[in-house]
Amino acid sequence: MSNTHKPSGWRTFLEKVIVDPCERQRIASILGVNPVSLTRWANGTSNPRSKHLYALLDALPTRREELIALIAEEFPEFRTDIAVKEEMPAQIPPAFYARVLEDYHQLPPGIRNTTVQSMVIQQILAHLNPEQRGMVVYASQCTRPAVQGQKVRSLRIVSGRGNPPWHRMENNMRFFGLESLNGHVVQFQRPILIHEHTQKKRFYPTHYDQTAESIICCPLIRANKIAGSLTIISMQPQYFTDIHVNLVNGYVDLFMLGFESAEFYDFEQIALGIMPSTEIQGPILDQYNTRVTNILIEAARQQPPLNRPEVELQVCQAFEQEFLAMTAQPALTMSLTS
Repeated sequence: MSNTHKPSGWRTFLEKVIVDPCERQRIASILGVNPVSLTRWANGTSNPRSKHLYALLDALPTRREELIALIAEEFPEFRTDIAVKEEMPAQIPPAFYARVLEDYHQLPPGIRNTTVQSMVIQQILAHLNPEQRGMVVYASQCTRPAVQGQKVRSLRIVSGRGNPPWHRMENNMRFFGLESLNGHVVQFQRPILIHEHTQKKRFYPTHYDQTAESIICCPLIRANKIAGSLTIISMQPQYFTDIHVNLVNGYVDLFMLGFESAEFYDFEQIALGIMPSTEIQGPILDQYNTRVTNILIEAARQQPPLNRPEVELQVCQAFEQEFLAMTAQPALTMSLTS
């Protein structure tokens, strides 16, 4: 909602309501805005964020239906969006907690982690995006250092799922460092909420995607150690409300059951480097399967032979070192920051 408008039905309605200074202050307090913002919305010189329109309904409950109809005259999608959000359960279903805990306790270690991660990601999509209007969820895990005790230098996508245009996330390998939103979340151990794509372009241009409007990225922290981050992206600007954020925090707790204790690192061990853009990474990461196969063939002659997870980690560590070397070159570093 970036364009300004001449005063329309809901704006005229608001203008009459806030004539009373006490009422203007009361509504502003509920919405968490300056009273001047209400005046600017009323006279059409600025537009509220979606979350403020939702909060306006709560501030004027006796005029709710009338206000929804008036807002929908200017923003036709508002009636549909409010219906979807009000139908969305505000709590994680207890039955889902039970399913996750059952699989966590009963499945063998070899498949437990991937199963739990997949279950939680699918449930997040179903819960937060029942209308299937373009959402993706993915996890970025700390890449284990090649030598124990060394610093963690990168993150990589290890699991994900999405609706179009992100429907192929399952096989989407990508590395992130301090140039990325994910990297900042992990390096500084705090979540980030983005409301529209221009915010991400301004602060994290290297992996910029114009279709990614609203973003929640949360660190995966257990007992003062961190394993990576969980990212949820919507194509709709201003999509995530406080209810969504609370739900995501609950799902993050469940999602972390899909990691072993050894996959969590002390905060002091995190020293992310800079990774190149997705466009630069792509042709190199396309070699992943070939590299893994070649090493497996060679490893079969060893005693004891390496297993596939060990080989896959070796390949990822090699990719990480290649990318770190690339971004250490002055010309590439300048292009990443320009």
